[in-house]
Amino acid sequence: MGVFRFKGFEVDDCGCGMKVCSDSVLLAAWFLEPYPDAAYVLDVGTGSGLLALMAGKICPEALITAVEIDSVAADAARKNFAGSPWGDRLQCVTADINGFVSPHIPDLIISNPPYFINGEHASDASRAVARHQTTLSYATLLSLPLAPGGHLGMVTPADAYDHIIFESEMRRRKLCRLCRVRTSPAKNAVRVLWDFTDTECCCREEILDLRDADGRYSDVYRRIVEPYYLKLSER
Repeated sequence: MGVFRFKGFEVDDCGCGMKVCSDSVLLAAWFLEPYPDAAYVLDVGTGSGLLALMAGKICPEALITAVEIDSVAADAARKNFAGSPWGDRLQCVTADINGFVSPHIPDLIISNPPYFINGEHASDASRAVARHQTTLSYATLLSLPLAPGGHLGMVTPADAYDHIIFESEMRRRKLCRLCRVRTSPAKNAVRVLWDFTDTECCCREEILDLRDADGRYSDVYRRIVEPYYLKLSER
Protein backbone atom coordinates (compact mmCIF):
# COMPACT_ATOMS: atom_id res chain seq x y z
CA MET A 1 0.00 0.00 0.00
CA GLY A 2 2.90 2.38 0.61
CA VAL A 3 4.57 4.32 3.37
CA PHE A 4 2.51 5.28 6.42
CA ARG A 5 3.84 8.13 8.52
CA PHE A 6 3.19 8.24 12.23
CA LYS A 7 4.45 10.57 14.93
CA GLY A 8 8.11 9.63 15.24
CA PHE A 9 8.34 6.74 12.77
CA GLU A 10 7.30 5.40 9.37
CA VAL A 11 6.05 2.02 8.20
CA ASP A 12 6.43 0.71 4.66
CA ASP A 13 4.21 -2.37 4.23
CA CYS A 14 5.05 -3.08 0.58
CA GLY A 15 5.03 -6.83 -0.04
CA CYS A 16 3.49 -7.70 3.32
CA GLY A 17 0.44 -9.96 3.58
CA MET A 18 -0.69 -8.05 6.67
CA LYS A 19 -1.05 -4.38 5.77
CA VAL A 20 -0.92 -1.47 8.19
CA CYS A 21 -4.37 -1.24 9.79
CA SER A 22 -6.17 0.77 12.42
CA ASP A 23 -6.79 -2.38 14.50
CA SER A 24 -3.06 -2.67 15.20
CA VAL A 25 -2.69 1.00 16.08
CA LEU A 26 -5.60 0.80 18.51
CA LEU A 27 -4.34 -2.44 20.06
CA ALA A 28 -0.85 -1.09 20.70
CA ALA A 29 -2.10 2.23 22.08
CA TRP A 30 -4.67 0.59 24.37
CA PHE A 31 -2.65 -2.43 25.52
CA LEU A 32 0.83 -0.96 25.96
CA GLU A 33 -0.01 2.38 27.59
CA PRO A 34 -0.27 1.00 31.18
CA TYR A 35 3.10 -0.77 30.91
CA PRO A 36 5.75 1.82 29.88
CA ASP A 37 8.38 0.23 32.14
CA ALA A 38 8.42 -3.13 30.34
CA ALA A 39 11.92 -4.52 29.87
CA TYR A 40 11.26 -7.04 27.09
CA VAL A 41 8.45 -7.13 24.52
CA LEU A 42 7.66 -9.92 22.05
CA ASP A 43 5.65 -9.03 18.92
CA VAL A 44 4.25 -12.21 17.37
CA GLY A 45 3.49 -12.11 13.64
CA THR A 46 4.87 -8.61 13.25
CA GLY A 47 4.20 -8.17 9.52
CA SER A 48 5.71 -4.80 8.60
CA GLY A 49 6.62 -4.15 12.24
CA LEU A 50 3.95 -1.65 13.30
CA LEU A 51 3.25 -3.14 16.74
CA ALA A 52 6.96 -3.44 17.53
CA LEU A 53 7.57 0.15 16.46
CA MET A 54 4.76 1.39 18.66
CA ALA A 55 6.18 -0.65 21.54
CA GLY A 56 9.49 1.10 20.97
CA LYS A 57 7.75 4.46 21.32
CA ILE A 58 5.55 3.59 24.32
CA CYS A 59 8.09 1.48 26.27
CA PRO A 60 11.27 3.59 26.02
CA GLU A 61 13.62 1.15 27.76
CA ALA A 62 12.29 -2.10 26.34
CA LEU A 63 14.16 -4.53 24.12
CA ILE A 64 11.73 -5.69 21.46
CA THR A 65 11.85 -8.88 19.42
CA ALA A 66 9.48 -9.26 16.49
CA VAL A 67 8.81 -12.71 15.03
CA GLU A 68 7.56 -13.09 11.47
CA ILE A 69 7.28 -16.30 9.42
CA ASP A 70 7.14 -14.57 6.02
CA SER A 71 10.64 -13.58 4.85
CA VAL A 72 9.46 -10.68 2.68
CA ALA A 73 7.48 -9.14 5.55
CA ALA A 74 10.39 -9.74 7.94
CA ASP A 75 12.74 -7.86 5.61
CA ALA A 76 10.26 -4.98 5.45
CA ALA A 77 10.07 -4.91 9.25
CA ARG A 78 13.87 -4.79 9.54
CA LYS A 79 14.03 -1.83 7.17
CA ASN A 80 11.31 -0.06 9.13
CA PHE A 81 13.13 -0.76 12.39
CA ALA A 82 16.43 0.55 11.00
CA GLY A 83 14.77 3.81 9.99
CA SER A 84 13.18 4.43 13.39
CA PRO A 85 14.68 6.43 16.30
CA TRP A 86 14.73 3.29 18.48
CA GLY A 87 16.10 0.83 15.93
CA ASP A 88 18.89 -0.22 18.31
CA ARG A 89 16.28 -1.81 20.60
CA LEU A 90 14.36 -3.66 17.86
CA GLN A 91 15.15 -6.93 16.12
CA CYS A 92 13.13 -9.07 13.74
CA VAL A 93 13.53 -12.84 13.58
CA THR A 94 12.26 -14.83 10.59
CA ALA A 95 10.71 -17.86 12.26
CA ASP A 96 7.57 -19.85 12.95
CA ILE A 97 6.50 -18.91 16.48
CA ASN A 98 5.73 -22.59 17.16
CA GLY A 99 9.46 -23.37 17.05
CA PHE A 100 10.82 -20.04 18.24
CA VAL A 101 12.82 -19.88 21.47
CA SER A 102 12.96 -16.37 22.88
CA PRO A 103 16.29 -15.17 24.33
CA HIS A 104 14.30 -13.60 27.18
CA ILE A 105 10.98 -14.39 28.82
CA PRO A 106 8.87 -11.40 27.78
CA ASP A 107 7.13 -9.00 30.13
CA LEU A 108 4.70 -8.22 27.33
CA ILE A 109 3.50 -10.20 24.32
CA ILE A 110 1.50 -8.36 21.69
CA SER A 111 -0.10 -9.67 18.52
CA ASN A 112 -2.65 -8.93 15.85
CA PRO A 113 -3.10 -12.60 14.91
CA PRO A 114 -4.83 -13.98 11.80
CA TYR A 115 -8.57 -13.52 12.18
CA PHE A 116 -9.89 -16.53 10.28
CA ILE A 117 -9.98 -20.07 11.67
CA ASN A 118 -12.00 -21.55 8.81
CA GLY A 119 -13.06 -20.50 5.32
CA GLU A 120 -11.48 -20.07 1.92
CA HIS A 121 -7.83 -19.03 1.87
CA ALA A 122 -6.52 -16.13 -0.19
CA SER A 123 -4.73 -17.12 -3.40
CA ASP A 124 -1.68 -15.08 -2.42
CA ALA A 125 0.39 -17.22 -0.01
CA SER A 126 1.62 -14.37 2.21
CA ARG A 127 -1.88 -12.94 2.53
CA ALA A 128 -3.28 -16.37 3.36
CA VAL A 129 -0.76 -16.78 6.20
CA ALA A 130 -1.59 -13.30 7.51
CA ARG A 131 -5.35 -13.90 7.44
CA HIS A 132 -5.79 -17.59 8.38
CA GLN A 133 -4.65 -19.43 11.48
CA THR A 134 -2.48 -21.98 9.72
CA THR A 135 0.68 -21.30 11.78
CA LEU A 136 -0.43 -18.78 14.42
CA SER A 137 -3.53 -19.57 16.46
CA TYR A 138 -5.14 -18.09 19.57
CA ALA A 139 -4.16 -21.27 21.43
CA THR A 140 -0.52 -20.78 20.44
CA LEU A 141 -0.50 -17.18 21.68
CA LEU A 142 -2.15 -18.10 24.96
CA SER A 143 0.45 -20.84 25.51
CA LEU A 144 3.54 -18.63 25.13
CA PRO A 145 5.57 -18.13 28.32
CA LEU A 146 5.33 -14.82 30.17
CA ALA A 147 7.55 -13.36 32.88
CA PRO A 148 5.92 -13.20 36.35
CA GLY A 149 3.38 -10.40 36.26
CA GLY A 150 3.59 -10.25 32.47
CA HIS A 151 0.75 -9.51 30.06
CA LEU A 152 -0.46 -10.77 26.68
CA GLY A 153 -2.41 -8.39 24.45
CA MET A 154 -4.18 -9.14 21.20
CA VAL A 155 -7.03 -7.92 18.99
CA THR A 156 -9.61 -10.31 17.54
CA PRO A 157 -13.01 -10.32 15.87
CA ALA A 158 -15.83 -10.01 18.41
CA ASP A 159 -17.32 -13.35 17.35
CA ALA A 160 -14.17 -15.16 18.54
CA TYR A 161 -15.00 -14.31 22.18
CA ASP A 162 -16.29 -17.73 23.32
CA HIS A 163 -13.46 -19.58 21.59
CA ILE A 164 -10.78 -17.39 23.18
CA ILE A 165 -12.33 -17.60 26.66
CA PHE A 166 -12.29 -21.40 26.34
CA GLU A 167 -8.68 -21.48 25.17
CA SER A 168 -7.57 -19.09 27.93
CA GLU A 169 -9.25 -21.17 30.63
CA MET A 170 -7.57 -24.31 29.29
CA ARG A 171 -4.19 -22.54 29.67
CA ARG A 172 -4.97 -20.83 32.98
CA ARG A 173 -4.56 -17.36 31.58
CA LYS A 174 -6.48 -14.71 33.52
CA LEU A 175 -8.34 -11.94 31.75
CA CYS A 176 -7.17 -8.62 33.18
CA ARG A 177 -8.78 -6.10 30.79
CA LEU A 178 -11.29 -6.41 27.98
CA CYS A 179 -12.39 -3.73 25.53
CA ARG A 180 -15.28 -4.27 23.13
CA VAL A 181 -14.86 -2.02 20.11
CA ARG A 182 -17.94 -0.70 18.30
CA THR A 183 -17.96 1.46 15.18
CA SER A 184 -20.75 3.56 16.77
CA PRO A 185 -23.05 3.42 19.83
CA ALA A 186 -25.87 1.87 17.78
CA LYS A 187 -23.76 -1.04 16.52
CA ASN A 188 -22.65 -4.32 18.05
CA ALA A 189 -18.97 -4.82 18.83
CA VAL A 190 -16.82 -5.75 15.83
CA ARG A 191 -13.48 -6.19 17.61
CA VAL A 192 -12.26 -7.14 21.07
CA LEU A 193 -9.02 -5.98 22.69
CA TRP A 194 -7.64 -8.47 25.22
CA ASP A 195 -5.17 -8.21 28.11
CA PHE A 196 -4.29 -11.55 29.74
CA THR A 197 -1.98 -12.29 32.66
CA ASP A 198 -1.06 -15.30 34.80
CA THR A 199 -2.08 -13.87 38.17
CA GLU A 200 -5.54 -13.69 39.70
CA CYS A 201 -7.22 -10.36 39.02
CA CYS A 202 -10.56 -8.67 38.60
CA CYS A 203 -11.25 -8.08 34.93
CA ARG A 204 -11.96 -4.50 33.92
CA GLU A 205 -14.36 -4.38 30.97
CA GLU A 206 -15.07 -1.37 28.79
CA ILE A 207 -16.77 -0.41 25.56
CA LEU A 208 -15.04 1.83 23.04
CA ASP A 209 -17.06 3.54 20.32
CA LEU A 210 -14.89 4.63 17.41
CA ARG A 211 -17.44 7.27 16.40
CA ASP A 212 -20.14 9.20 18.21
CA ALA A 213 -23.77 9.24 17.17
CA ASP A 214 -23.03 12.20 14.87
CA GLY A 215 -20.44 10.16 12.95
CA ARG A 216 -17.34 11.92 14.28
CA TYR A 217 -14.49 10.12 16.02
CA SER A 218 -15.29 9.82 19.71
CA ASP A 219 -13.29 11.76 22.29
CA VAL A 220 -12.12 8.51 23.89
CA TYR A 221 -10.87 7.08 20.61
CA ARG A 222 -9.07 10.33 19.83
CA ARG A 223 -7.40 10.37 23.23
CA ILE A 224 -6.08 6.84 22.72
CA VAL A 225 -4.71 7.12 19.18
CA GLU A 226 -3.90 10.80 18.56
CA PRO A 227 -0.42 10.47 20.16
CA TYR A 228 0.51 8.25 17.18
CA TYR A 229 -1.35 9.48 14.08
CA LEU A 230 0.02 12.55 12.32
CA LYS A 231 -3.53 13.40 11.32
CA LEU A 232 -6.73 11.63 12.27
CA SER A 233 -9.04 12.15 9.32
CA GLU A 234 -12.79 12.07 9.88
CA ARG A 235 -13.30 10.16 6.63
